Amino acid sequence: MKKIVAASLSVLIALGIGVRIWYVNTHVDPMFTPPETEVYQMGEWIELAGDFQYSAYENTNGYSVKMEDIEFMSPEEYSEKYDIDLSLFRLGPNGEMPESVADVTLNFRNTDNLDGYIQFVYYRLYSDSDLRSFTPLASVNAVLHPEMDEQLGFMIYPGTESGPNHFCLVSGVEMSGTVYGNYKHFPKYLQISMTPTRKVIEIPEK
Repeated sequence: MKKIVAASLSVLIALGIGVRIWYVNTHVDPMFTPPETEVYQMGEWIELAGDFQYSAYENTNGYSVKMEDIEFMSPEEYSEKYDIDLSLFRLGPNGEMPESVADVTLNFRNTDNLDGYIQFVYYRLYSDSDLRSFTPLASVNAVLHPEMDEQLGFMIYPGTESGPNHFCLVSGVEMSGTVYGNYKHFPKYLQISMTPTRKVIEIPEK
C-alpha cells in the first residue's frame, strides 16, 4: 500500500512540474521586460510575427500593426469628441479622473491567420520619465468597439485590414488620487508586443 501511495505522489509531483513548465513557456508576466527591444516609427506597418503581449495563444503570425496618429486631451474633451459618458473616466475612490487621455489611432491587418487575435488590454504607452504608463481604459474602449471581449481582445478576418480605429489610453489614477505630469514626457513609446521580442512604436514630441 505504501508503495502505491509513494508512486501516486511521484506522479502528481511530476504532473505539477510539467504543468508549471508548460505555463512558463506559454505565458509571460505582464511586468516582465525581455532584453531585446525593437523600436519602430509611426506610419509604418510592423509585423508582429508571433510576438505577443501575454500568452503565446495570441498567435500573432500574419498580424501587423500601424500607428496612424495620437492626440492628447482631457477626459472632458475626449468625452465630448466621441459622445461618451464622462462618468466612465471616474477611476479614483472619490471620483478622480486621469489628467490626460491619449486618443490613439491604429490600423491592424491580417494576411492569413485563422485563429490569432490581438490582446489590446496589455498595450501601454510610456516614457522613461513617466511615473506610470498610459493604459487602455476598458469601459471606454468597449463603447468605442463593442466587438471587443472583456479583456479587449479582437480578431481580424484573414486577408483584411481594420482601421483606422481610435483607442483610449489614460494616464494614472492611484488610490491616493490622480497622477500628474506623465503626458509631458517625450519621446513616448507604444508597446505592441512584450515577448519574445518587445516591439514599440516611438512617438516624438509634436
